[in-house]
Amino acid sequence: MLQFGIFPNEYCFTASIRSSSNAQYFSIGLVIFGFLFKTGYFHSHVCVGCALIDMFAKGNGDIHSVRMVFDKMRDKNLVTWTLMITRYAQHGFLSDAIDLFCSLLVSEHTPDRFTLTSLLSASMEMGFFSLGKQLHAWVIRSGLASDVCVGCTLVDMYAKCATDGSVENSRKVFNSMPLHNVMSWTALISGYVQGRKEQEAMELFCNMLHGHVAPNCFTFSSVLKACANLPDFSFGKQLHGQTIKLDLSAINCVGNSLVNMYARSGSTDCARKAFSILFEKNLFSYSTTIDAHAKALDSDESFNHDIENLAVGAGSFTYACLLSGAACLGTIGRGEQIHALIVKSGFGTDLCINNALISMYSKCGIKEAALQVFNDMGHRNVITWTSIISALAKHGFATKALELFYEMLEIGVKPNEVTYIAVLSACSHVGLIDEAWKHFNSMHYNYGIIPRMEHYACMVDLLGRSGLLVEAIEFITSMPFDADALVWRTFLGSCRVHRNTKLGEHAAKVILEREPHDPATYILLSNLYASEGRCDDVAAIRKCMKQKKLIKETGYSWIEIDNQIHKFHVGDTSHPQAKMIYDELDELALKIKNSGYIPNIDFVLHDVEDEQKDHYLFQHSEKIAVAFALISTPKPKPIRIFKNLRVCGDCHTAMKYISIVTGREIIVRDAYRFHHVKNGKCSCNDYW
Repeated sequence: MLQFGIFPNEYCFTASIRSSSNAQYFSIGLVIFGFLFKTGYFHSHVCVGCALIDMFAKGNGDIHSVRMVFDKMRDKNLVTWTLMITRYAQHGFLSDAIDLFCSLLVSEHTPDRFTLTSLLSASMEMGFFSLGKQLHAWVIRSGLASDVCVGCTLVDMYAKCATDGSVENSRKVFNSMPLHNVMSWTALISGYVQGRKEQEAMELFCNMLHGHVAPNCFTFSSVLKACANLPDFSFGKQLHGQTIKLDLSAINCVGNSLVNMYARSGSTDCARKAFSILFEKNLFSYSTTIDAHAKALDSDESFNHDIENLAVGAGSFTYACLLSGAACLGTIGRGEQIHALIVKSGFGTDLCINNALISMYSKCGIKEAALQVFNDMGHRNVITWTSIISALAKHGFATKALELFYEMLEIGVKPNEVTYIAVLSACSHVGLIDEAWKHFNSMHYNYGIIPRMEHYACMVDLLGRSGLLVEAIEFITSMPFDADALVWRTFLGSCRVHRNTKLGEHAAKVILEREPHDPATYILLSNLYASEGRCDDVAAIRKCMKQKKLIKETGYSWIEIDNQIHKFHVGDTSHPQAKMIYDELDELALKIKNSGYIPNIDFVLHDVEDEQKDHYLFQHSEKIAVAFALISTPKPKPIRIFKNLRVCGDCHTAMKYISIVTGREIIVRDAYRFHHVKNGKCSCNDYW
């Protein structure tokens, strides 16, 4: 156009600047910007200034230049003010966005629904709930409370900013809206899913359909997440059929939720199929699919197949995803291979990858390697410090975890909510009651962190482990919000350990009122009755579970030998070397009994003779895994066992005796923590 001698006007400049509002063409945008200034068209029209604001914000995130453009604009309309406030908020400059909003209020313009929606979204994303409530008050005063766009944002904000996962305020806003569209329904459904109220979320979805509002991809994504958290996946399968009919199953957010749901249900093949049809495969979809194979203990599918798909040019997120899969499986051989590829590919100093390496080595049972990665890092962030503190806590080395926490504070790294969960867990694992109270009380006063449900659960766990059950229940009743099922389930577990049936029954009743289909609660209560010999009560619970079609999660253990996963269930005889394994078990039983081991038949819940109970104990999956490791690995090598549930108390005792008679170190990772057993002693000091 310029070569033909035609001079651009303000609309032509606006279009060309908008075309340069990305990283790829930003340098061309700067040239156009210079030409614009020379020709004097900068002040020609408000749309030119708005286009420049977007170019600097989207092209290279230069908020300083964005503000300079805004300040130099002679004419500003409400669109300009809203655009500037939005870009501030999107780039994390919330205080500047608020200041600009205050300036707007005293200007000749009045904020509209777009201005308020932008600020509400920012306060939600950054967790500034108090600001959101103030803005809500302004919305009501300005008469915008009935606007569906503002209403949707308020519903979403109250759901995401509620510290206790409550959706009451979200529901109030939703009910006050005169009209509902798919966005308002989806926002409320998402809030219920986030608050772990899955049944209510699905009921809302059905109500939405009855109201003749068609769901979109985001609605399906939220409801599928709810299905993933339930024991019955039949409704999720029906939803999958609907997404196929509506041609939505290949859209990323829906596909990712389908992959996650099938992965949680153990349907690895279905998860793989859902993954294969995705339009665009991202980190979450790769990670979820790999985790699905990992949970099925399918190491070849977890790594070989997907690394082939990713092929050459894998980035930091891909490697972090693969490390997550290795961590889930506990396959240290695979993890070390990925680590070698990372170094070879030049990602050895990447912060995200190093954080993932700490997690991988920790979850594979090698805390020394996790510490080595941590010590070698040139740059660390709060995630790095939290990862290593959490790793040491789970391995039972609370003193070292707390030392690193204090070191972190000394160098000026501000802890976050997750850091304090790790610190409180460290205290809980070793019974540091006074230390835990100190940190629980200081997190709010020193760093403004409001304790969440997980922090309260840690304190309940600490008090319960210590046998302070009365103090624990008093603490629960004093909480500023209603304790969820997690807190009560933690307390019920402590009642099981300390055999307090009365408090245990109370806890179970509270849980089942909230989650009537939770099999874990029935199992814990059944175990509590069984430990006291109340066989009739055990039978009644099992009958109730059968009537409700509740299935107990099957316990199993696994071990990695030469990059191959070997999985064992209780009494498992399917392994090709089963005869050798059971011969080794018989020898072990004789040796450890001669060394003083006495089987604890309280951990056998079957109503059979004591001699038969003794036999059952030696068929536990973790003992079978140890026997297999002893015949498959040389003596100096530590034995690493992984279990999906909590390790049995009798097995824990047996491991200590086995470590003495075999001279082997045994490392057991269960669903809660690590046990490093060596020379008859465990890192947990029998406090677990």
